[in-house]
Amino acid sequence: MNRCAALRTIATRGFSTGNAVVRSGHNKWSTIKHDKAKNDAERNKLFSKFAQRISLAVKLGGSSDPSLNIRLATAIELASKNNVTKKVIENAIKKGSGASAAAKGAGNMEMCLYEGMGPEGVALVVEALTDNKNRTIGLVRSAFTKANGSMTPTLYFFDKRGYVVARPPAELQGDDDRLLEKVLELDGVQDLETADEDPTCKIVTETTATNTVAAALKQQGFEVAELGMEYAPKNDMRVSVTDQEALQRIRKFLTVLEEIEEVTDVYTNLQQT
Repeated sequence: MNRCAALRTIATRGFSTGNAVVRSGHNKWSTIKHDKAKNDAERNKLFSKFAQRISLAVKLGGSSDPSLNIRLATAIELASKNNVTKKVIENAIKKGSGASAAAKGAGNMEMCLYEGMGPEGVALVVEALTDNKNRTIGLVRSAFTKANGSMTPTLYFFDKRGYVVARPPAELQGDDDRLLEKVLELDGVQDLETADEDPTCKIVTETTATNTVAAALKQQGFEVAELGMEYAPKNDMRVSVTDQEALQRIRKFLTVLEEIEEVTDVYTNLQQT
């Protein structure tokens, strides 16, 4: 099942086998070229995902100006930290704003939402940003079909919520009580998630308050690393899978979905272990 809406106004995996013997400099150079091509492909795939995030931030943030769009500013900062080139970032902003599409006569970028059941009864919600929804749904449907899954309503397995991933100022790190008290002072905050030995925290927000919460956190000395919307599985709707072969099938399916260029996020109700 899919849902698409035009938006006009408006935050990673290999193996080797065999016993090949390098017998000459030529073969060694062939191996080097092969490794370089593989690394370039992985780099391009990573850049493409960051570019999608930036384009999405332009769409959802309502502006191509980072000073007016905190989600875009955060996406650009994260991309820069991962060595994404300035040209890729600029092109992604143009794509999100529709400037590049207009120049090429292409269609408007649209946000699409797909729902389905995958292997082992795992429910999924797939988000995509595309200028050709027929092509994108075809790729997503093919992935479900090959995994013996089906596209069917699954949104009721999830709660839509906003989130901000941030690093608290030094004086709040390691003191969850003070951190929680500080964060809950902000309007729109619903919950706080922390992890042992990791100062970074995740602040769960109302869907309409994410940007204002992120801005307020930055004013209070938090380093905002990521913000956005997500579909979190409801506690009573989570699925636990322990069989390793089944888990491998699920991971393979998720990888296929994530490698579709237009896909920006994939959410599941698989219980994390």
